[in-house]
Amino acid sequence: MKIIIVLMCFLLAPGVTANVAPAWNQLTVKQQEVLVGLKPKWDNMPEERRLQLIKKADKFSSATPEQQQKMLQRFDKWKNLPPERKANLHKRYEEFDKLPPEEKTEVRKRLEWFQALPDDQKQAMRNKWRSLTPEQKQKMRQRFKDMTPEEHQRARERLMRLRESRN
Repeated sequence: MKIIIVLMCFLLAPGVTANVAPAWNQLTVKQQEVLVGLKPKWDNMPEERRLQLIKKADKFSSATPEQQQKMLQRFDKWKNLPPERKANLHKRYEEFDKLPPEEKTEVRKRLEWFQALPDDQKQAMRNKWRSLTPEQKQKMRQRFKDMTPEEHQRARERLMRLRESRN
């Protein structure tokens, strides 16, 4: 009976320890290289945070040099944001994360569409949005939310034709 219990402990041990964040000296060399700035405080960080950082370090290590450069630029930009802006972005991400999958897909499509615009058009849209009152912004959000996918597509097409006619 004791042998069975000991064997079960060994068999179950990998599953139990699979989500345990390793100590600094248990990280791979690549992980340590990416996370070197966190070495002094690593072993005192919450386990969940260490697991997140390990995933990000692994993702960084497996990225192309161009992707790594882009990640570093985003990190620098994030680092330099004021605390209230970071808090706002965290809140917006949490709201996004709660959306149903089809709404997340729609939001991603809109973001890709916006990012593909020339810089001057993006800036013009930002300026227009900033000039609206909170009530006008809410009305636009609601109107967009109530649109069908076909209406979304037609609105995009109208906007593109309008932009092309201005150029």
